[in-house]
Amino acid sequence: MVYMSLDKCVTKKDFIRHIANRVIVESSGKIPVNVIEELKSKMAKAEDKFKFSIYGGNPLKLVDFFSSEEWADIVEYARNINVEWLLEAILKKLIEEYKDGCLEVASKASEAMKTLGLKKTEIIEEVSLESIIKRLKFYGLKFEVKRENGAEYIVIEEPLVKIKLKVSEGKISYSICKEGKASTLDAILALNQRIREL
Repeated sequence: MVYMSLDKCVTKKDFIRHIANRVIVESSGKIPVNVIEELKSKMAKAEDKFKFSIYGGNPLKLVDFFSSEEWADIVEYARNINVEWLLEAILKKLIEEYKDGCLEVASKASEAMKTLGLKKTEIIEEVSLESIIKRLKFYGLKFEVKRENGAEYIVIEEPLVKIKLKVSEGKISYSICKEGKASTLDAILALNQRIREL
């Protein structure tokens, strides 16, 4: 592929450092640390291969990255853990930052976002005890599988919180018990109200 010269892709925003990493950090409270580290690692490897950094590389090479197996791998990883929304946020930010100075990259990012959205709607996640166990292991949560009246269920015990999960007819039933202390009845009632709003 023939690339335009660097002056045809004018941007001061590096894809990883100024866009992807910032979006990831802003979302850090919603995703586990190990997921953040894995996404950063995958993107860093892609940058090493495609040289799309503004620091000594060519940002136009993002066009090749978004058509590559490396990008497909990142998308599959995100889908497996239900964080496609994070990739969408990264692509939106990239489009916003590159649309004026680097239209070719912004257009390719827009295509990648549409593809991400289309494929997402085709996937119907199977809800089973096994799929929940797999996800809990991925997130590094401690849990027990117990049996009651011939049916299995999962118990997750965290400090002051106990969650019980059952799977039936493709749906997850749950109960969450929270323990704690309060100095007033009003504080407990306010907490109860917040829980009811969930």
